[in-house]
Amino acid sequence: MAFNDETRRFWHIDLTTRAGARSAAYQGAVASFIFCVMGVLGIVVGFGMVGTSSPQGLALVGGAALEAAVGLVAGLRLRSGKGAYWGMAAAVLAALELLGKMVALSIGGVIICGIILVFVIQGIRGALALKNTASFEDDDIEVFG
Repeated sequence: MAFNDETRRFWHIDLTTRAGARSAAYQGAVASFIFCVMGVLGIVVGFGMVGTSSPQGLALVGGAALEAAVGLVAGLRLRSGKGAYWGMAAAVLAALELLGKMVALSIGGVIICGIILVFVIQGIRGALALKNTASFEDDDIEVFG
């Protein structure tokens, strides 16, 4: 991973190099896949606990399916270095999930969703850097090296 500071904190990614931007996009992809798995677990728990016979059960399973689908597409797109907009959709859903965990006072869920949200935002920044930057400073070194 390409970090921007000496302490190697994961929220300070170096977006001035192509390797740093790709690393950030890859981190966002991994977080999106984890968010997708959380959605699939939500579907399983929704079927197991509530079922689909009630409107609440249908809403729970439908919301979890939406999270899983958006997380999967965002992960696939961010893994290829693209998909900033799908990443934004996943970040919005992760923020809503984080808000729900805060309301429910789920400390573990707040920590997990918070870390996922930070990584997805890093992936968005990396994808935007790969999209908007014509050349990085390390590209010049490869030509003359």
